[in-house]
Amino acid sequence: MKDQTPRYRQIAIAIRERIADGTYPAGSALPSESDLAEEFGVTRPTVRQGLADLRAEDAVMVISGRGMFVRDPELVALRRERNVAWGMASREAARAERAEDVLRRVVSLAEVLHRAGNVDLAERLRAIVLSDPGE
Repeated sequence: MKDQTPRYRQIAIAIRERIADGTYPAGSALPSESDLAEEFGVTRPTVRQGLADLRAEDAVMVISGRGMFVRDPELVALRRERNVAWGMASREAARAERAEDVLRRVVSLAEVLHRAGNVDLAERLRAIVLSDPGE
C-alpha cells in the first residue's frame, strides 16, 4: 500500500527526525532548497511547503540572505510552555474579570430593586453576592 502522506509532509517529518537525532544540530544551517529538492526528488515549491511546516512549529528559523537554521528544541519547548502558561493566565484573568462584572451587575440590580420597593429581594441578592462561596 502506498504512503498517502503528502510529499511536503514527508519532507518535514524527515527533517524533523534529523533534527531530533542530531544530524542537524541546533544552530546548524539546513541544506538549500535546491539540495533538498534533489535529495527527495521533488520540486523546490514542495520542499518550501515542508519547510513552511517546520517554520510554523518554530523548529527552524530563516535569516534573510543566510539561509534556514535549526532552532534549539529545548528553547522552543520552554517558549511553548511559557506561552501556554501566559495563555492560561490571561484566560483566568478574563474569567475573573467577567465574574466581577456579573457581580457588579447583580449589585446594581439589587439597588434598583431596593429603590423600586422590593427590599426583601434586593437584600437576598446582596446576601448571595456578598456571601463567602466557601460557606
